[in-house]
Amino acid sequence: MSVQRVPVLVVGGAYTGLTTALSLAARGVPPLLVERRPAPSTLPKAWGLNTRSQELLNTLPGVARRIRAAIADAQWPRMSHGLSLADPERRYLDPPTEPDPQELSSVPPLAWISQAQVEAILRAGAEEAGADVRSGTEMVALTQDEEKVTATLREAATGREYLVEADYLVAADGNTSPTRDMLGIAVEGSGVIGHMYILTFRADLTRYVKPGAVEVIGMPGSGSSFILDGSERHTLWVDYFPERGETPEDFTEARCVERIRSAIGDPAIDVTFVNARFFPINHKLAERFREGRVFLAGDAAHACPPNGGQGGNLAIQDAYDLSWRLALVLTGQAGPGLLDTYETERRPVVDITLRREVELAKISEGRVPASYNPADPDAPVPMPKEYLGFRYRSHAVRIEADDDGSRQEDPWNPTGRPGGRAPHVALTDGPREVSTHDLFGRGFVLLAGRDAPRWVAAAEKVARDLGVVLDAHRIGDRFLDSGSLWCDRYGVEPTGATLVRPDAVVAWRSKTAAGDPEGDLTEVLTAILTR
Repeated sequence: MSVQRVPVLVVGGAYTGLTTALSLAARGVPPLLVERRPAPSTLPKAWGLNTRSQELLNTLPGVARRIRAAIADAQWPRMSHGLSLADPERRYLDPPTEPDPQELSSVPPLAWISQAQVEAILRAGAEEAGADVRSGTEMVALTQDEEKVTATLREAATGREYLVEADYLVAADGNTSPTRDMLGIAVEGSGVIGHMYILTFRADLTRYVKPGAVEVIGMPGSGSSFILDGSERHTLWVDYFPERGETPEDFTEARCVERIRSAIGDPAIDVTFVNARFFPINHKLAERFREGRVFLAGDAAHACPPNGGQGGNLAIQDAYDLSWRLALVLTGQAGPGLLDTYETERRPVVDITLRREVELAKISEGRVPASYNPADPDAPVPMPKEYLGFRYRSHAVRIEADDDGSRQEDPWNPTGRPGGRAPHVALTDGPREVSTHDLFGRGFVLLAGRDAPRWVAAAEKVARDLGVVLDAHRIGDRFLDSGSLWCDRYGVEPTGATLVRPDAVVAWRSKTAAGDPEGDLTEVLTAILTR
């Protein structure tokens, strides 16, 4: 049996696997990705990229341009309740207007785009960057030792099996993850907490909503909710109760069309049925995200209800956070100990989101909450504090002596403390306006104050000596802080500096000038990279 050697084998070709593949390939580590489905899914599945996901994906080649083209002038989705889509008294539940989420980032608060569109963008980028993406191929067996992972792959069309050896394997194979089962990793949480069927259809709805409308519409008491994403295809989510004896066979095309017409409120409307598919509502968290050289990411590591739309975002963020670490290790810039920080950082942050999504599901019917009060800090709705105000803790972050131990902070009042997302600050580069986030993603970045030229010189020397990708910028040199916000948001003096990781997380900072900036940077990077 033939054997192929690759640096990373990625199992699963949806959000998680494709983000991992593109991020690795863009960093000079071309992986092999296998996906058991013979062709990419064209069904919408999930919608919406939050701010954090957009910021991370925008650092990968070609993604920002393609996402901008895909969303075009898509609106913020509106939510409403009514007896049906045709109900003239539908009540809208509008998102908050204050404080302005646009102040937190240079990207939109939400990119309303379907999972199928994002996956097509990620796949194109991954293949262009050098990833080997194989559809119709599944992993059927797995072994590992201290030096490698050995996987048996099978081509669905021919039944041919062959072996692949990899330095590491990323399990991105969904909430039922066969890889997780092979490894014997148990899951915590409530398990399956509900069921839905997703009905996809075509119909002219312009009598009831504006052309291209982007809306999420609930019909209390009906067990149904619409998602209209501005495309020619629409989806209706309907409750499904196998515990009451319902079966997939009950969802015949005729019954689905009847449910669709009833939810629209027009029994005579012309409906073209496209697809009906089962969707289990899960609350799962793997007891660990790693077994030897195998890592779990995305739904293989955790799953949550879809109500707040954060499951796919968590998957993208997992993939990015794992891939930059793998790339640094495989290119010799970091020691293997850096990989230990993936689970240490991600699992607590993910758990916070899972718990909130479960609480949101309790007050929702279908995809729409019964109430929507973002002004209430205890409301179980997606909040920027959760996905922009997180705090990571691991040996890849140099936590300060006076740190308060919090897992979150208010993103509208950032502190710049190590472990948190580097704050967005609008800068100017000549006539062009950029964000601090436009400087991140390729490797480590040192941002120094306007009175700190020694930091920049030190960073250039340390990068050469350690053989790491480390860019350095003095705010006030090429990049100007016309709003005089950078020092305040990053918590440093004009003589200080901040070290930012590839995932735009603050790794360390020196609030003021240092006597030996070269020595300080060498010590910090050596520790973070477990050299």
